Amino acid sequence: MSMPSTASRRLRIASTLVVAAAAGALLAGNTVAAEAAPPEVISRWNNELVHVNSISPSFNQAIFSGPYTVSVKLTAENTGNTAIQYTCLVSAEAGADTDHAFVTLPPHSQQTVALNVVHNFTGNGLFTFACTKPSGTSTVRMKQIKITGIKVNSVNNAPF
Repeated sequence: MSMPSTASRRLRIASTLVVAAAAGALLAGNTVAAEAAPPEVISRWNNELVHVNSISPSFNQAIFSGPYTVSVKLTAENTGNTAIQYTCLVSAEAGADTDHAFVTLPPHSQQTVALNVVHNFTGNGLFTFACTKPSGTSTVRMKQIKITGIKVNSVNNAPF
């Protein structure tokens, strides 16, 4: 079996490149650009809330009809001498889609809490956020709370 000549190999490589370029041009000519609507952003923030009772001050926001992704981020600081079991919840349309964060806050420490929910609001709906802690536990300072809802073109929300 003889080895192909250098010229023969170059010809095959050049032919392959021409075929690939032609296929790419053919496919490119048949594509239609999707026209995405620009996102709408709703953002709310509070740099410090004091969580004294078992339920934190809650946040409620009316959201217009359509698909949204909503994220919440905060830093929770335990001001006391004992650990606190801390739970935060974000909910779309009375629990149709939710996310929970469960953290243990050691004494005199802080921890970042992040939540995300996606939901297709079928009408003007309500989005809520709040945190809970056991009654009688130390105060939690909720710092740098950022809540952002982004209206998107579509939502595909399925388990994996």
